[in-house]
Amino acid sequence: MKRYFHSKLDAALQLLETLIGFGLVSGAAVAAALGQFILGGILAALAIGVFLRFKRGRMRK
Repeated sequence: MKRYFHSKLDAALQLLETLIGFGLVSGAAVAAALGQFILGGILAALAIGVFLRFKRGRMRK
């Protein structure tokens, strides 16, 4: 039975699901990596916001 994937994301998620199923990758490790990725994005957005706010304050003076 051959599967056709609609995108690379579908293929990557299927591969990850297979690896978790065989026990080669822990589900907790995947959750921790995803959490760090999301936290990094939030912190980057906050840093950019602070930078732009300080930049705007300097431009007014």
